[in-house]
Amino acid sequence: METIVKFLDDLMKPGNGPFLAAFIVILLGLAVFLAFWVIAFVKKDRLNLSRKIGPLWIHISGGPNDPKTDPRRYRKLVYAKVNFLSNRKTKATPFYVRRVDRLEGEEGAVAVFDEVVYTTLKLFPEKRALTPEQETSSGVIDPRVLIPWVSALGFREAGAQHVAQMVNIEAKTDSDTLMVVSHFMNGLQGNHQDFATYVDEDAESLRLIVDFSSIPAARERIGLERTQVLFEGRPVETDDLKYERCGESIYMAHCRNARKGYLLKMAFTFKDWEGAGFGGA
Repeated sequence: METIVKFLDDLMKPGNGPFLAAFIVILLGLAVFLAFWVIAFVKKDRLNLSRKIGPLWIHISGGPNDPKTDPRRYRKLVYAKVNFLSNRKTKATPFYVRRVDRLEGEEGAVAVFDEVVYTTLKLFPEKRALTPEQETSSGVIDPRVLIPWVSALGFREAGAQHVAQMVNIEAKTDSDTLMVVSHFMNGLQGNHQDFATYVDEDAESLRLIVDFSSIPAARERIGLERTQVLFEGRPVETDDLKYERCGESIYMAHCRNARKGYLLKMAFTFKDWEGAGFGGA
């Protein structure tokens, strides 16, 4: 205490005016900062305040990007990259043969006539036990769980690992993030030329991107027929659905404030699908 009194006494002596002024400015700055901090703590509100005290700027921000004031809600993103595309009826040979380890015998050697790689990213508000992830296709599915890392896939039902068209995969580690990358082979044959994603719970954001940029002449051969949100099989009219073309033959649909059970769907038309345009050697 005596040291503080002596310091203040020396500060008040003639000739120490500049040091006294600087000390007062520092005290005022600290007082303003503490006042702002108390307001933010009491109100827990979004702040974006600045004040200049002498030569000092005091700035406190608690905007929408601050995780303390804007908790994360559930979000889902699906990116579908079409690597190969041909009609099995008109193409003489497959692009390649893929070995799917979960299938036995000859079923595990899949002749690939079309291939879509789906990257599915789910962001949850908090760490949780993850429910089994189900994927279905009219073709063959080969999935990998990247987050949380799963070196060997687990399956919900006995024998499910041997079903080519459906997979129920489990990630048994609690996580606030789920990322699955799956190869879908031969799922676009016939009239199965739609892409869709389902929302598991009320979501801040549901986004679907379909990328045909690796397909030759995709702009002339592939057209977007419609983008829509469905609920229990019926179309939903909503201003929260936005669509845009973002690059050469890349399409994006985004639904904000999606309700549990919403299905975001993009339907495409493959021109001359039954002709030579999608076949050949």
